[in-house]
Amino acid sequence: MTALFASALVAMDLAVPALREALDSSADWRMERQLEGSNRPLVSSGVVECVAGEGIKWKVLSPFESSISMTTNAMVFADEDGERVKPLKDMPHYAEIQRRTDAFAAGDAKAFDGLFSLEAELAEDGEGWTLKMEPDVRAMRRLFRSIELSGAATLTNVVMRTGDGGISKIEFSRRDKR
Repeated sequence: MTALFASALVAMDLAVPALREALDSSADWRMERQLEGSNRPLVSSGVVECVAGEGIKWKVLSPFESSISMTTNAMVFADEDGERVKPLKDMPHYAEIQRRTDAFAAGDAKAFDGLFSLEAELAEDGEGWTLKMEPDVRAMRRLFRSIELSGAATLTNVVMRTGDGGISKIEFSRRDKR
């Protein structure tokens, strides 16, 4: 077994419990989104609440209040104009991500097989990890070119490279276990 392969296995052993914990907790977040051709990033912040088997709610507090919730069967968008519900059956790529995220949170370590190629790296300190995900499905590549998750005992950073060339960087803090 090569040292690189062994390091990747250790990184996965650290990443999986941290990601499962993140799927049943809440955290403050700050996001910078760099749009292709833009000089300055868009900055927002808020709280994310995850309840295993129920869904994820992103609450935006700044620059204005709004929320996006992904439940087991719909995405719900809420802002000053009211609430809009989009059934996941009308959004098959998001429905697939939700289904597999629930399976992963329930203990299926192979839930993302066939949807994403995964590459895990152990940080030099031996405690941190990075998990790089690239979509295997062409339709998913329109949404994401790659997703990079990193942390140590908990998930602390996400970098998403979108299909339109944008980059979103999210930092998490104050993790509360449910």
